[in-house]
Amino acid sequence: MKRNKLERNISIAYIGAFISNLAFFLPVMTLFFQQVVNSVTLVALIFSIQAITAIVFEIPTGAFADLFGRRKTLIIRSSLTVISLTLLALSTNFLMLAIFSFIFALKNALGSGTDQAMLYDTLKQLGREMEYKKIRGRLTTLMYLGAIIGGVAGGYMASSFMRLPFLLTIPITFISLGISLFWTEPNYKKESHKNIIRHAHSSFKILLSNKQLLLLFLFSLFSFGLAESTHYLEQIFYAFVTLPVTYFGIVASAAALMGVSGSLLSHKLSEKFGDRQTLIFSKILDGLMIVLATIFLGYAGIVLIILVSFFRSIGTPILDHLLNKEIESKNRATILSMNNLLNNAGYMLFAPLIGYAADIYSIATSFKISGILLMLTAGFLFFIKKK
Repeated sequence: MKRNKLERNISIAYIGAFISNLAFFLPVMTLFFQQVVNSVTLVALIFSIQAITAIVFEIPTGAFADLFGRRKTLIIRSSLTVISLTLLALSTNFLMLAIFSFIFALKNALGSGTDQAMLYDTLKQLGREMEYKKIRGRLTTLMYLGAIIGGVAGGYMASSFMRLPFLLTIPITFISLGISLFWTEPNYKKESHKNIIRHAHSSFKILLSNKQLLLLFLFSLFSFGLAESTHYLEQIFYAFVTLPVTYFGIVASAAALMGVSGSLLSHKLSEKFGDRQTLIFSKILDGLMIVLATIFLGYAGIVLIILVSFFRSIGTPILDHLLNKEIESKNRATILSMNNLLNNAGYMLFAPLIGYAADIYSIATSFKISGILLMLTAGFLFFIKKK
């Protein structure tokens, strides 16, 4: 009976991956903020509240999940999703949006690391942890599909009534909450105490003592920071090569489909060539596509940027798998949360630098520098032991 319930966790993860990204409101959220508060400064402040909340609660929520249980944490996360998105749909002033931002960021922090920990420990107890990359790839595919459908549908909804995508997201949050009640907690040895600070401190000591983890963390810090910095500037690159705005959505959809393909192939490629080798080559090709895009420019450059999503999506499940192999179950959510926090720090570090380079030189030169640096991040992986 317990095994059947654990098998059900995998199905719940699949459904959750699709539903959680079926966010009709995301394509127009910033515009909605602007309409409510009528100030770009206040819109920026709303996003700042989210960022600060995420930084403050990232590690404590991971420790909470390890000490008090992943199932309980994910149910709280789903409950806060209902509350935050209902508040968002009904917001009429800055205060309501500020409260939404705090709750929304807190629920994201509760899920950060916990989702992966729940899935990996489920597979570990089932004796199927070697399938993690394959299942993680399928989850990423479902996330992409949910985002594509939600984005297209949300845009059409907003064109008739701006609040409609926000209102129609509310029923989905209740469905997600209902599904979360069916999670089954995998067995793992928890700490005897319930002190979040103590647990976070001990997890940090474990990180510092594990050379493999440190190398993976450093690789993740630099590769994520550089990759996200270029990703958010891609539209400026499209404008630089004079792509009509009409085609931006088509390019984004093509990139998403490339992401789906990469996620699905990740497991097969890593099984054939090995985790480390596949991750190294995917990152080198990731950076190389960006460099070549700045050389060829034009529509050829855009095609190369689209291919970046393919190589980037190959690497994500493999990196997650390598990280999880190095972490004990009792510390898993906390250490994964530390990695997520470090990734965001990498983005905060590189985003302004890449943007500054674009202002001083050009977006093409900025991307070329980013691409070269991305290829160099693969150097960390040469020191990872083959297992």
